[in-house]
Amino acid sequence: MAILAQSVFCDESESSDAGRSAGEALLARFGTQKPKVALVYTTMNHDQPAVLEGLRGVLGKDVLLLGCSVQGLVSNENLTEDGFAVCVMGLGGSDLRCAAAVEREIQNDSKEKGRRLAQTLKRDIGGEPKVVVLIYDPLCGADVDAILEGVRLEVDCPLVGGAAGQPWGPPRQTFQYWDREVFSHGVLGMALSGAFALEIGLSHGTAPSGIASVVTKAAGNQVLEMDGRPAGDVWRETTGCRAEDMVHQSHFATWALGVEVKGTGGQVERAIRGAFGFDPQTSAIILQAAVPEGTRVMLHHRTIEKILGGTENMARDLAARLVGRRPWAVLGFECAARTFPFLGQTNTYQEHEHLRTAVAPETPWLGMMAWGEIGPCAGRPAFHNYSYPLLVLTDDKP
Repeated sequence: MAILAQSVFCDESESSDAGRSAGEALLARFGTQKPKVALVYTTMNHDQPAVLEGLRGVLGKDVLLLGCSVQGLVSNENLTEDGFAVCVMGLGGSDLRCAAAVEREIQNDSKEKGRRLAQTLKRDIGGEPKVVVLIYDPLCGADVDAILEGVRLEVDCPLVGGAAGQPWGPPRQTFQYWDREVFSHGVLGMALSGAFALEIGLSHGTAPSGIASVVTKAAGNQVLEMDGRPAGDVWRETTGCRAEDMVHQSHFATWALGVEVKGTGGQVERAIRGAFGFDPQTSAIILQAAVPEGTRVMLHHRTIEKILGGTENMARDLAARLVGRRPWAVLGFECAARTFPFLGQTNTYQEHEHLRTAVAPETPWLGMMAWGEIGPCAGRPAFHNYSYPLLVLTDDKP
């Protein structure tokens, strides 16, 4: 199969040198060929433009270059949320077609921006892609579900991806990368097509509280009332927290909102949504995507055992689906509130090694600790939090 993938990790602290070193290592692993597209993640300690300049200078002008800042990253056996780190995955080969696109200021006309992004990808790849990977800014107020709705107006293929990140702590700013440019408020798309197949796994790791409510008042990305009462009051009563607890990220990392999603075939599943804040004046729950009035929701509680058990179940399911097939690339988008801040370093390392060993131990791997995730729900792409979508690219035949 003339499709190639390689992943490299660099912990060089000087940003220009880190970009150059990562690019040189990637080209060395590709040998006589070059990648068609390079997906790059960096921690926020780096001078982001300097990394891109160094990387572009080595890769040359003909390689598509896109990516984002992250809280943490993964490249095969390397995993970190600390210090200076750069990860790059290159994809190429004569049997692989690639396209990339960008849209800016996605908090405005989110649905139309998603549609335009998909139109560009479809045009540049020459038809319907097999999969589209999306990366976006989670802090600009965009409705992620509206972006997905716009993309789905143009393409029917699976969608998977994650949100750019920053160090764990109060939300400040994330960055997206397009060629040499570093900016915010954007969404990036990478479309792939060719002689390959794919599998997508998804793990949540939450337990429902059993107390269901109906959203009775909402405005954009804010849930104002549930069951006719202020949403924040319902949240506090269900979780048992005090009002002052609702400003701490440790509280956000423990509880989530399960939102019912109805599929085209009538199936109902829950997408897990994390609160990105609470409005003390209106008692609204602030999310990354709108929840329409009339939607049934339920508070979910997260534990370490549920998260690790969910990842183990995903690993077993993917391993069974991959029997007789050769994975050639893996892209992971694990929620950043699951990893070091909640699981701790030891559990996070063990979770990754168990998953990698079960699914694709010898395959180039690139992962991010995402501030929002995109993966399947009720038979269609959906926005999630506290989740772990995993894209495995394989041979097209067993």
